[in-house]
Amino acid sequence: MKATRMWLGAAMALMLAGCATGYHSAADPLRGFTGGYWDEPGPGELLKVGFAGNGYIDRETITAYLMYHCAELAQQRHKPYFRVYSALSDAIRNRPVEVATIGRVGGKLGDWVFVLFDDAQQAGDLATDATLARYASFLHSQEKQS
Repeated sequence: MKATRMWLGAAMALMLAGCATGYHSAADPLRGFTGGYWDEPGPGELLKVGFAGNGYIDRETITAYLMYHCAELAQQRHKPYFRVYSALSDAIRNRPVEVATIGRVGGKLGDWVFVLFDDAQQAGDLATDATLARYASFLHSQEKQS
């Protein structure tokens, strides 16, 4: 009976330690239940990119994860620049943002943006390499904490 309680306590401690949403795909069958990043085609050349968190993550972390994933997608497409729009109406008016504003989706922290990838720098563009570098240290520090 005492051994059972010990195992139960250890299992609970492990579950609580791993509750915060880490940087991973929401489609990951093992970790996706806590949230994660996702992307889907948007209208035209836009890509809709999002990050869903759970109750154990803060806005700063979600912002870093979302911006890093946008830069990763640009790098995968061999695009040195990309623009981020908070809403489709901002994309139509060409009003990019430098950093995503995170809100609540379904009572949990998370949000999405629209991204446009560029070969040549245009007004409002973010540099892919600089954005990756800016958020990489934050991601690595979060990984060490978990």
